[in-house]
Amino acid sequence: MAKRIITISREFGSGGRFIGEETAKKLGIGYYDKDIIGQIAIQSGLSQEYIRESLNCSGFLGSHTDKFHV
Repeated sequence: MAKRIITISREFGSGGRFIGEETAKKLGIGYYDKDIIGQIAIQSGLSQEYIRESLNCSGFLGSHTDKFHV
């Protein structure tokens, strides 16, 4: 099965988190928000700052998140 990533831009108070969670449930896919950075940092032993900076590099998420169970 192909991997899918759906991103939702939102403004404060728009209900974007709820929409994201419900969309993930209906599609049967995982839901991750900005807390995933902290989870990856804990499991990898890397700093949150390093993870944030690395996310700006092409391909980081696809090659690293399979190693972490969040």
